[in-house]
Formats: sequence, structure tokens, C-alpha cells
Amino acid sequence: MATIRDVLQALPCVVAKRLNAREGFFTAGRMFALLGEDSLLLRLSIPAGTELVESDRGRRLVEPRIPVPLTWVAVPLDTDIDEVRRLAAESHEAIRLATRRGRYRVPQRRRSGFPPA
Repeated sequence: MATIRDVLQALPCVVAKRLNAREGFFTAGRMFALLGEDSLLLRLSIPAGTELVESDRGRRLVEPRIPVPLTWVAVPLDTDIDEVRRLAAESHEAIRLATRRGRYRVPQRRRSGFPPA
């Protein structure tokens, strides 16, 4: 039987790190899941997070003050493993997409003898 830890580590390019008494799961250099003693925190898109909260299958961790595309939602550890697998994959993909969108090209400095303007 698969555990939540196994489900998270089975996703591609995942790195697990101990954070005090919890375990954080990272992809593309950003944390997408945090496994605690009684809940699994997932970073989900706003629509997915809102759906979980409204169906009473999770609770929002923090209401963002500024508009952001992702939110942290706490899911109880006794959630069905297939549901956890689906939510973890969604969180993993949301972080990877947000990381790709957040990259930008830094313009190269001019190579002339004058300092940049």
C-alpha cells in the first residue's frame, strides 16, 4: 500500500527535505507540498483550492492579500490515497507551470565602454 510520502516522491523531479518536524517536497526549486503530523499542505491553483475548501475536504491556510495564482490548502491525512495522488499531481503541475511563467530574460548589458543608463 502506497503512503502519501511515496505518492509525492513518485512525481517527476521531486526533492524531499526535512523542515523541523515536517517534510517539504520541492520541484523546480519551489515547494509544492509539506507533510505534517496531521495534514498535508498543498500549493494549488485558486480554483482547485476553492473547490476543496467549499466541499469541506480541505481548509485554506492563508488568504493571500494580493492576487496570486496559487494558494496553500491543508488536506487531512485520512483522505483517500487516490484523491491525494490527484491533488499532489495537480499541485506539482501548478508549481512547474508557475515557475515556467515566472522566468524572464535578463537583458544583456551593453558592451560599449559607457556605463549602463
